[in-house]
Amino acid sequence: MNRPATLHTVLSVLCLLGGGVGCSGEVEFAGEVPSGIVPDSGTPDRDDAGAPDRDAGMIDAGTADAGTSDAGTADAGTPDAGTADGGVVIPADGGTQVTGTLPARLTLAGSPYRVVGNAQYVVTIPKGQTTTVEPGVVIDFKGNPAVTEADVRDGAQDVMNHQNGRVELRVYGRILVQGTASAPVTFTSTNPYGWWGMNFFGDQSKGDGDPVFRHMVFEKVRKNDYNGDRDRTRGALWAYYPGSVTIEHSLFRDNESSGKCGALDLMFTDGSVVTDTVFENNRTRDIDRFATGDGATSGGGAMCVTHGRNSIVRGNTFRNNTLSAFRGSRANALQPRTYEVWPNGTNHYDLGGGGALHYFQPDHDLIENNVFENNAAVRGPGAALYLEDVPNAGVTLRGNTFTGNQAGAGGVIVCNRGSGDATELVLGAGNTFSGNTVNGAAAPQVTGDCAR
Repeated sequence: MNRPATLHTVLSVLCLLGGGVGCSGEVEFAGEVPSGIVPDSGTPDRDDAGAPDRDAGMIDAGTADAGTSDAGTADAGTPDAGTADGGVVIPADGGTQVTGTLPARLTLAGSPYRVVGNAQYVVTIPKGQTTTVEPGVVIDFKGNPAVTEADVRDGAQDVMNHQNGRVELRVYGRILVQGTASAPVTFTSTNPYGWWGMNFFGDQSKGDGDPVFRHMVFEKVRKNDYNGDRDRTRGALWAYYPGSVTIEHSLFRDNESSGKCGALDLMFTDGSVVTDTVFENNRTRDIDRFATGDGATSGGGAMCVTHGRNSIVRGNTFRNNTLSAFRGSRANALQPRTYEVWPNGTNHYDLGGGGALHYFQPDHDLIENNVFENNAAVRGPGAALYLEDVPNAGVTLRGNTFTGNQAGAGGVIVCNRGSGDATELVLGAGNTFSGNTVNGAAAPQVTGDCAR
C-alpha cells in the first residue's frame, strides 16, 4: 500500500466517524486477573504521564532536513511481505480446531490451527504451560465470521463496531515462536473483522521463561473497541510483561489499534529486544479508550515502549505506518475538533504522537540502525518518533535513516519532557534525514524539549 492510498483511507474513515475521543491515564495496575476486565486506575484528562504536552506542536530550534540517504531494506532474514493482498493462503479444509486453550505444541502436521475460542471467543495459554510453535505453522484466529455488524450493540460507544465474534489470545504462561527464514510462523485471521490480538497481563503473565518470537508474521488485528480495556485498544501484540520480550526477523503488517501502538506495545518490559523486523501499514486510528474529558492521547502508528527500560530497537524497518488520533470528545458524544497545541484557551490536552514510534517514560533505551520511511502523524506531532515524560536517562539514537515521513506539527522527532528534568534524547552519530515534511514544508529534525 502506498502512502497516498493509506492517507486517503485514514481520512475517509475519519470523515465517516465524525470524531475522536478523550483521554487516558496509564499507570501500572495491580492485582490483574484473567477475567477479561482490565482495570485502569489512571487520571482522566491526562496521558501516561499526567502532564500536558507543552511543545509538541511548535517548530522550534530544529534543523531542517539535509542530505540524501538510501532508505535501505530489511535484512533477508525477515519474512517477505507476501502476496498482493497481504495474506497467507489457508486451505479450506484440514488442520486443527482450537477452542479454550492453545496446545502446548503447534506442529506443521497440525497446521493450520483454526482458533474459534471459548464461548467468549477467548483462547488462552494457561499459567504453567509453555506453548511452542514450530516452523511453518499457520494460526487462523477465525472466531465466528457469521457475527456481523448487525449483531453489535446500539449506541455511540459502538461506532467502531465491537465485533464479539473475534478471538483474543491471552497469554498467562510462556510462548516460544520458532519460525525460520524459509518457514515463518503466521498469526492471521480469515474473519472479515480480524481478531483481538495477543495480550499479556502483567505479573499474571509471568511464565516459566520469557516470551520469544522469531521469524513470525503477525497481521490483521483490529483493536477498535471504543472506551475499552487495553487488550482491546492498544498494540496488536500487547506485551504488558515484567521481563524481557524478544522479537527477531519478523513482520507486523496491517494491524490497527484505537488507543495506541498499532502493532506492538512493550509495556513495563525490561531489556526487550526488537531486531530485523518490518513494521508495515499498521495504524492507530481516531478512537481512544476514554470517552470522558477533553483530550486526545493516542500515539505510535506502529510501536510503543511504555514505562519500559533498557530496550533495544535495532535494524528494523518502519514503513507506511499511520497515526491519526488527534481529535478529542466530550462525554460519550463523538465530536470532531482540530488538534490543539498546549497551552490553549479551551484546556484541551492533545498528548502523544509519533507516526512510527512512541516512547512513554523511556529509561536507557536504544534506537539504532533502523529505517523510518513514509510514516505519518496525521495532524499531530512527530513524523517518526515521539518521546514523552522522561524520568531518568531517555533514548539514544544512532545510525537511523529518516526518509519521507510526514506530520501535522513539530518535527521528525518530538520531545515532551513532562515534569522531569532528565536528558531526553542523545542524538548519536550516523542519523540521516531526507524528504521529511510538516504540513508540506521541510521538517525540522528535532523539536520540543530536546531541541536545545
